[in-house]
Amino acid sequence: MSAQVQRSTLDKLFKITERGSSVSRELFAGATTFLCVSYVLAVNPAILGAAGMDVGAVFTATAVSAIIMTLLLALYSNMPFAGLSGMGINAFFAYTIVVQMGHSFAFALTAQLVAGLVFLLIAVTPLKEYLFNAIPHTIKLAVTAGIGLFIALIGLSSAGLVVSNPATLISIGDLQSPSSLVAILGVILIAVFTGRNVKGGIFLAVIIAAVVGFFCGITKLPATVFSLPPSLEPIWFHYDMSEILSVDMLFVVFTFLFVNLFNVVGVLIGLTNQAEVPQDQQMAVQSSCMKVAALGTIVGSAVGTSPHIVAVESAAGIAEGGRTGLTALTIATLFIASLFLAPLLMVIPVAATAPVLIVVGLFMMSSVKDINFGDISEGLPAFLTIIMMPFAYSIGVGIEWGLVSYVLIKVLIGKYRDISVVMYFLALIFILKEIFM
Repeated sequence: MSAQVQRSTLDKLFKITERGSSVSRELFAGATTFLCVSYVLAVNPAILGAAGMDVGAVFTATAVSAIIMTLLLALYSNMPFAGLSGMGINAFFAYTIVVQMGHSFAFALTAQLVAGLVFLLIAVTPLKEYLFNAIPHTIKLAVTAGIGLFIALIGLSSAGLVVSNPATLISIGDLQSPSSLVAILGVILIAVFTGRNVKGGIFLAVIIAAVVGFFCGITKLPATVFSLPPSLEPIWFHYDMSEILSVDMLFVVFTFLFVNLFNVVGVLIGLTNQAEVPQDQQMAVQSSCMKVAALGTIVGSAVGTSPHIVAVESAAGIAEGGRTGLTALTIATLFIASLFLAPLLMVIPVAATAPVLIVVGLFMMSSVKDINFGDISEGLPAFLTIIMMPFAYSIGVGIEWGLVSYVLIKVLIGKYRDISVVMYFLALIFILKEIFM
């Protein structure tokens, strides 16, 4: 009886049945997404360590801020998304602001705080509605597909199936390596389990691939299972207001805001479409998630980690059937566990989670079927949006190319009435950014 009561409470809280899901499906989805994003716990400290930050403290900060943001996505937004430190923007934090520009990490955290506050201001005002509504439906569909290609490339490269090549830019990896073989097995397993409608099939495929990886030598057993998290003391609330009005501060704040804002907008468009959120509800969902992303960036600056995003890897859990905040609550719970069970959780090799990203890329690419490629003024901007995300390795760049080309082509062929004032403004901002930054 108690189990039924608990399920009923969860159902009412998260609207699980209303969204066509189930408690078990949400739990599997949360575990799947966590496995795909847990690499951040290792990668983010390594990158921010180059900025002179205590690596152990950054590990704790990365987990704590992810817990807070993902809990907000669960309980406030009721969406199956993970929130965490963004990859790419953390490299700008460490290598550009600190290493190249010569500022302290406290300077970077201060700029992040200011950018987060401005982001929050945008998120709580009608500005966000103008932003979302201004983006043409064609570009929104293209963003979903582009993100699909982007995360598929992440999966292919992390598994070693695709590697860099100075002669051809990229080329096929060593298909006989244990990592590649485990990844290929994972893709096949996901395809079979999905085709046969196996409950929790994606999560099961990851676990099987990890077990096979043990026999191939890429899954390493930990020396210990339990460990206490390092202290945040060396990095938390390390702000430096002495250069708050400097030109460098203005540049860094604008860069943080610009990159974070349009990455979050792009990811939210893609994920809400994939999660089958009705069109008339998407604005409300995206609005609440934008507020959470802004708060995540602010919290990140306080505890000592880089700006936060809604993780594109959330698509893996959505593909597993996650539709509500219970998926996010599961992710947050696993992040809490990671603070104490980091050695155990790091056992899952990248080769076992990469197949999830590859197959999810397929699911997200399906949005291209609704793009009118017969109209060059719609098709070319959509195409540029899609291909620039993986080729430039940036969701923000894909959006930039799509929006600017959309405006230019529409104007040049005489369809300028199809363009909103906000679109003209965004295109101008993007062009000025490329000229002066």
